[in-house]
Parts: sequence; C-alpha cells; structure tokens
Amino acid sequence: MEFILLLVSSLLLTARAAAASNPILDVDGDELRRGHRYYAISERRPVSGLTLAARSNAPCPLNVAQTSSNDYGRPLAFFPENAEDDTVQEGNTLNIMFPEPTECRASTVWTLDRERGVVTTGGTSSSAIGPHNSRFSIRRAGDASSERERKYQIEVCPCSNGVPRPSCRMACVGSLGLTEDEGNLLLNINNERPHAIRFVKVKEELPASRR
Repeated sequence: MEFILLLVSSLLLTARAAAASNPILDVDGDELRRGHRYYAISERRPVSGLTLAARSNAPCPLNVAQTSSNDYGRPLAFFPENAEDDTVQEGNTLNIMFPEPTECRASTVWTLDRERGVVTTGGTSSSAIGPHNSRFSIRRAGDASSERERKYQIEVCPCSNGVPRPSCRMACVGSLGLTEDEGNLLLNINNERPHAIRFVKVKEELPASRR
C-alpha cells in the first residue's frame, strides 16, 4: 500500500510539473530562450514585424509599432522575471526589449504608457515589490488545444507571475492590439482584437543576462 501511495504521489507531481511547464515556441518548434533574438511577425498578411516609431512632437521615448509590408522589423529579446528560467514560459512575466541601440538615451525595454495606452521604450527591468508597467507575458492565441498553433499574443501584467515571490496581486490588464497614430500602427491595449504574432529566431545571440 505504501509503495502504491508513493507511486501515485510521484505521478501527480510529474503531471503538475508538466502542466506548469508550457514553453513559448518559435516557428521551428524550438523554445524561446532568454537573451536570444527573435522577430515578432504579425499574423496579418503581407508579412510585417515590429519596429520603433517617433512622435512628431516628442522624439523620445520611441513607440513600438508595426512595420510596413514585407519587413521583419527589429529583433526582440526576452528576459523572464524569474532568474532561474532560461526559457520563456506561457503566462510568466518577463521584460521585452529591442537589443539594438537607438538614437534615444532611454532604455529599449518595453513599457506601457498608461496615459496614451500605447507601448513605448524607456522601461525598467526591475523585479521590485509592487506593480510597474514594464512587465509583460505571452500567451497562445487561437486554438490552444492544437500543437501546430504557434501564434501568440502579448499581455500587460503589472504584477509578477511564475516567480518564487509575486510582487503584488493585480491580474493582467489586457492584451496588446494595434492603433493608428500619426500614420503609424502602434501597439496598445486592445482586448477585443489582440495582435497575434509568431516568433522567428535570429541566428546571432545575446549574452544570457543584460543586467
């Protein structure tokens, strides 16, 4: 009887661990890894990625925008807030950044401009207790039951998820969609029409930590 109980307990722990581990995959079926570079390609046709766009009256910080047609845009790098995670897990909070330098002195870490409702650069990678606007998470879009579905949406999550000590207890506030502004399509909060993307890896890689 004791052996059976131990066996059942072991199976339950294994099942829970498998359920908790749900890595985000690129178009090749490989897991997204900390610090590696990826293009975020829109599900819309023709092909387009993400880039940076300046406002006419405020050149910095730069806004995160969709590129024109047939342009992969700028690569992104992802850094899970849980320092022990080397791969990006679905629903866990992370920082997103453009690893290439820009003309602005501010950081290239994404953050949500709550006043305008759009995503800009100039964010923080802090894991301090309490909410802040530079935490995001990635979730599967479309048919979540299909292993072939590798399209995702990005959510704004002010409080930590998937870390040993959550920073606060606020739920994620919404998924990112697109809004037109001064001729650019900017990432913004849009729960009704989230922006579905796929990830394409870039050959060169970044160091495992930017801190």
